[in-house]
Amino acid sequence: MTGQNANDDYTYRSQVNAAIDQLRLALETKDTGERIRLLNGALQNTGNAIGQLALFESDGSRRPERR
Repeated sequence: MTGQNANDDYTYRSQVNAAIDQLRLALETKDTGERIRLLNGALQNTGNAIGQLALFESDGSRRPERR
C-alpha cells in the first residue's frame, strides 16, 4: 500500500471508529442533550467516511477528480 493510500485508509478507519465510539457513548448516557450531540457527531463522522470512500474505485485506485 502506498503512503497516500495508507493515509486515506487511516482517515476512513478513524472516522468509522469515532462514529462507533459516539454511538456506544450515546447508548450509555442518560442525558438527552448529550445523546443528541453524540448521535449527530456519529452521523457526521459516518458521512465523512462515506465521502472518503467515494474517492476510490472498487479496486482501490483513486478516482479522477471531478470538475
